[in-house]
Amino acid sequence: MNIRFEKKGKAIDSLEAWKELGNPKKDNQWKEGHSARLMAELAIERKPEFAKRVSDLLAECGIAEQDFVCEPEAAAGLGEGMYSGGPRNHDLLMLGKDCVIGIEAKVSEYFDEEIGKHLKSPKGNESTRAERLIKCLTPKKSQDEVSGIGYQLFTAARGIMCAALKHGMDKCIMLVITFKGNVEKEKNYDANCAKNAKDFDDFLKATGADGNGQIVRDISGKAISCWIKHIDVTV
Repeated sequence: MNIRFEKKGKAIDSLEAWKELGNPKKDNQWKEGHSARLMAELAIERKPEFAKRVSDLLAECGIAEQDFVCEPEAAAGLGEGMYSGGPRNHDLLMLGKDCVIGIEAKVSEYFDEEIGKHLKSPKGNESTRAERLIKCLTPKKSQDEVSGIGYQLFTAARGIMCAALKHGMDKCIMLVITFKGNVEKEKNYDANCAKNAKDFDDFLKATGADGNGQIVRDISGKAISCWIKHIDVTV
C-alpha cells in the first residue's frame, strides 16, 4: 500500500511540512501531546504502522487494499439540503481508488457541542442543518433521543459520504482515532474521554448501523455505504 500526503499540490513528507501546509486553523492545537500533532506523527513518523492500520481497516470493511492520496485539514461540504453553514474540515481525508476515509483525531476533545444545541433556528421557524443531519443519519430516532450526541459525529459522517459522492465513489469510512498513553491530559481528561466514548457508541447505535458499523444513505440520489469505525492508538 502506498500512502502519500499532499496539500495544494505540495508534498508533505515531514512534520515541518505538515505544520506549514496542513496545520489546524487554531495554532494552539499544534502542540506536543495534542491530537493534531499526534495525527501528523502517526502518519509521518510511524507510517508503516499507520499503513498497517489502514490495511486492517479496509479488510475489516471488506474493501480491497488500495493506495491513498491524503490531505490534512481537508474541507468537505455537507451536500444539498443542509441549509446554512459552511464546509467542515476532516483532520485527514484519504482518497483511494474506490473508497475515501475521513479521519477525526482525538485525545479528549469533545465531538463539538451536543447536536440538540444546534436545533433552534435563529429565525425561530426554519429548519436547521442539525435537523437535516438527524433525518439523514438517525432517521428512526427522535430529536430528543439524539440531542445529547456530539454534533461533530453527524457532520463527519455526512461529510465523508459527500466526499465519496464528489469523487464518484459509493464507499467510505468515517474513522475516529483516539490517542492514548503519553498524551496531554487536560482538565477533566478522564471524564472527557468517557463522554466521547459514550457519544460514539450512542451515535453508532442511533444510526442503526449493522454489526460491522456499516450504514447506507441516499446522498443526492446515490446510495453511499459508510462504515463508522473507531480505534485507539497508543503513543
